[in-house]
Amino acid sequence: MYVLENNRLKVNVAAPGEVYDGSRFDWTGFITQITLDDVVTFCVPERLEKGVGTGGIGLSNEFGIDQPLGYEGIKKGQQFPKIGVGLLTKDSESDYDFFHRYDVTAAKFHVSHTHSSITFDAEAHNDNGYGFHLNKEISLLDDHVVIRYTLKNTGDESFKTNEYAHNFIGINHETVNENYQLTLPKMNHLEVAVGTIKQTNQQLTWPVVPDGDFYAHIEMNEESAPYNWEVYHTQIKAGVRDLTRFTPSKMALWGRDHVVSPEVFIDIDLSPGETATWDRCYQFYRN
Repeated sequence: MYVLENNRLKVNVAAPGEVYDGSRFDWTGFITQITLDDVVTFCVPERLEKGVGTGGIGLSNEFGIDQPLGYEGIKKGQQFPKIGVGLLTKDSESDYDFFHRYDVTAAKFHVSHTHSSITFDAEAHNDNGYGFHLNKEISLLDDHVVIRYTLKNTGDESFKTNEYAHNFIGINHETVNENYQLTLPKMNHLEVAVGTIKQTNQQLTWPVVPDGDFYAHIEMNEESAPYNWEVYHTQIKAGVRDLTRFTPSKMALWGRDHVVSPEVFIDIDLSPGETATWDRCYQFYRN
């Protein structure tokens, strides 16, 4: 476990495969806890029940949840790349399922770090012309955590995929109720697919503790706003803002009684040799 620190933040970052070795989430920069001013924590597990869920914790990101690289073009028993993880083995002729745990051949990883920043490199290639090199740098700046991604297509085939951060947020492990506020300044429309969420203009809350999953699709506009989303706890008087500046391709919201998880997606389209770079920026604050 690596620990990044400055005068405001302490961030725990797992080494690749140390805390998480599954086939869904990116192994690089697996942020398991963020502590502000030694008094407020923000990260919780995906599920509290042992052995349930897919193993996400804190700021877990994933590539290709519905656009895996080269999956359709290979046969059962062959491998396909999962960016930030390595090569996964296709074990049936069924459609790709991010919930399913595939056998993993880990990518080649390299890690370097200082007191307040850490850099990961990961690369993998399969026999069907798909390959990637991912560089991810996590750095602290006062009360901000900045995550910079640089992804290169190192294969012979073009690919289209996406990336998002799951953001398993639970402020001081408090139960999700009317004290949680999720503000979405770019929201045009909220479509709740599962559960009950109260909407007042651009703000969502939970008058009743969720008794299971909640899930919603969020239609966003292109207007300028100071942040994409903000999760705030009215009693603890602390929150986190997503200050990411790229144009999201879509947004979703998932959660349960212990976690609120806003998800902002970016689309990626790379020809062989091409590189894409983008940042995710979070601000953690207390009133």
